[in-house]
Amino acid sequence: MSRIVVVGGHGRTGKLIVDQLVANGDTVVATIRNPRHMADLVKAGAETVILDLEKSTGPEFAFVFAGADAVVFAAGSAEGESSAIDRTGTLKVVRATKKAGVPRFVTVSSIGATTPVPKEWSASAEMKEYFAAKKAANKTVRESGLNWTIIEPGELTEGKPTGKIALGEGGIDIGKIARADVAATVVAALKTPKSAGHTFQIVGGKTAIADAVEKASASAPRATQAPAAKPRPEAVAKAPAKAPAKPASKAATKAAAKAGAKAPAKKVPAKGTAKAKK
Repeated sequence: MSRIVVVGGHGRTGKLIVDQLVANGDTVVATIRNPRHMADLVKAGAETVILDLEKSTGPEFAFVFAGADAVVFAAGSAEGESSAIDRTGTLKVVRATKKAGVPRFVTVSSIGATTPVPKEWSASAEMKEYFAAKKAANKTVRESGLNWTIIEPGELTEGKPTGKIALGEGGIDIGKIARADVAATVVAALKTPKSAGHTFQIVGGKTAIADAVEKASASAPRATQAPAAKPRPEAVAKAPAKAPAKPASKAATKAAAKAGAKAPAKKVPAKGTAKAKK
């Protein structure tokens, strides 16, 4: 059993991740920005803390992350909202993850963040800004020194879970995928240590999710997925020091919840777009 923090725990994909982790017997801490969503997550069996990616500080996130085995980033901007949070929010959470000494990090991104942007998704200035933010966020994750996995789904749907996907690294034909199957892929990646260092593009398919993740994780990560400057000969890579982790007390968690700023709920995005509330 692991202790896992899900950032964006009440999003349409984040809530499914929370549900599946709880069903697996993990201890789940869900962060939310709207206090009105707390009851849903408590009912689902998750510890819940109010943290706003824009207004809460990095130390506040690190305090909640302390003692966790992994952090899942399932937050993001919705249609009609600025995409800045996709970049700055990821940076804040990655830094807090490192400060708290949490080694494992899984993020939900989008097809087009690593691979070429589908033409049907790149027509508007808003979508160009969105993918630029996603690319920058992925760069932050890859250079973090954490044991990261990036999940890049295709067009998200509210359909029933199939338990099967098509998975690629470095490219895959654009297609649809149920949010529940994206959530299951995140859970499978968390349970597969060798998935660290991999970027998976996923759409609906015919391969069982656990098998697809296991098979892809057995191969070496593609170098093209983590572009970085060639180090100087004298450079020596050092692993980041792991900060001591202290579990948050119930009193501290309640205090953090009271300190959270109440933010307006996101607009529901139009169907059939890559930029959708997770």
